[in-house]
Amino acid sequence: MTDVKQKVLIIEDNAVNAQLLTLFLEEAGFEVVRAHDGQTGLETIASHKGINVVLLDRIMPDMDGLQALKAIKLGQKSWNIPVIMLTAALSSKQIEEAKLVGAFACLPKPYDKTKIVNTINDALKQGRRN
Repeated sequence: MTDVKQKVLIIEDNAVNAQLLTLFLEEAGFEVVRAHDGQTGLETIASHKGINVVLLDRIMPDMDGLQALKAIKLGQKSWNIPVIMLTAALSSKQIEEAKLVGAFACLPKPYDKTKIVNTINDALKQGRRN
């Protein structure tokens, strides 16, 4: 029997960052789906079955990461998907704000592959317990 890969949606407006995250996650054995902005991310969640975790950039044009997080957590089909916020501007106020809205975790840029993969695995384990 073949193991089903866990599917991670990356919502990131910077193409270089999105490619780097994709490389990290594919090397770690995840299936990756990408969206270039918050609205496209919400549409991707609605149209793709089985998104297990979302990596969400905090600072994006139009719909920022916090707005996208709120929409994900209000969604009938997406409220229980763990969302990991990624940002270069990681103040304690921003961390608190994201956690209050429902972020599983907040991670700083530049990206640390091990920390990202471990946080995704933690989110998946917690999801299986709930």
